[in-house]
Amino acid sequence: MKDYHQLLARMNRRSLQVSTKGAGMQNGRRKSHIHGTSLDFADYKVYHPGDDIRQIDWNVYGRTNKPYIKRFQDEKEISVSIFLDATSSMKQVPVKWELARELAASLAYITLSHEDRLSFAAVSTDFSFHRKGSVHNKRTFYEIVGVRNDTQDESFTQSLANSLTAPTQLVILITDGLEPLTLFEESFKRLKYRNQQIRLIQLLSETEINPPFSGDIQLVDSENGKMVDVSLNPSIKTLYKNRLDDHNDNLEILCATYGIHYCRISDKLDIQTIILRELAFAGLIQ
Repeated sequence: MKDYHQLLARMNRRSLQVSTKGAGMQNGRRKSHIHGTSLDFADYKVYHPGDDIRQIDWNVYGRTNKPYIKRFQDEKEISVSIFLDATSSMKQVPVKWELARELAASLAYITLSHEDRLSFAAVSTDFSFHRKGSVHNKRTFYEIVGVRNDTQDESFTQSLANSLTAPTQLVILITDGLEPLTLFEESFKRLKYRNQQIRLIQLLSETEINPPFSGDIQLVDSENGKMVDVSLNPSIKTLYKNRLDDHNDNLEILCATYGIHYCRISDKLDIQTIILRELAFAGLIQ
């Protein structure tokens, strides 16, 4: 197994960027819009009968002759759901599948390290769990990286409907996005009905983007096992790439239509570059 110690150390300084409106009732490390009793100063307010007199700032009173009390930022948890596409098309390219697991594991690690609540599911398998707290972060990271559960005979969008649990503040979908757009739209409608912030990360392999094959070959559909004979000449490759580009662009447009943040990456990047640069630039990680 790879050495992830440097990655884990660098992720300790990162957090998921998400609005804390509607945050959970349990304490966490995330600054809430609610005022509370943490040590982080927020602002002042004029004292009113019934306020805690221990919070009066007597230095300010001495300068203004008015009683002001200090207010502090409360720290609340958020809940995050991560759905990893574990269908056959994701597993068909080993490099892509490894990177997808690393990506899901990294986002789970960051979630738990900030005392937030995590729901995770490898969609189309029986591997799922709910956890909270930094005590679980490393174990969870390595469990997700090592996912080997058998894939069920369902598409990502079909299995996603069965994987949904209670609504959470943030939903992260990690998928290659190669299923029909009509199926994704059905899933998006269901998710947006639950009033959640949603991020879709489309992960594609370089062999899917720029197929290295040529000549007469036999292709096998990883989802249904059907085979088709194809002569891959330059014109067929161009047609394929144009159709893939159209599909991906339309998926991005569909995401925008439903208020879903979209990010596309390929497996030519390593996990540190994706976490520390690409997802930071996309506004998911800070």
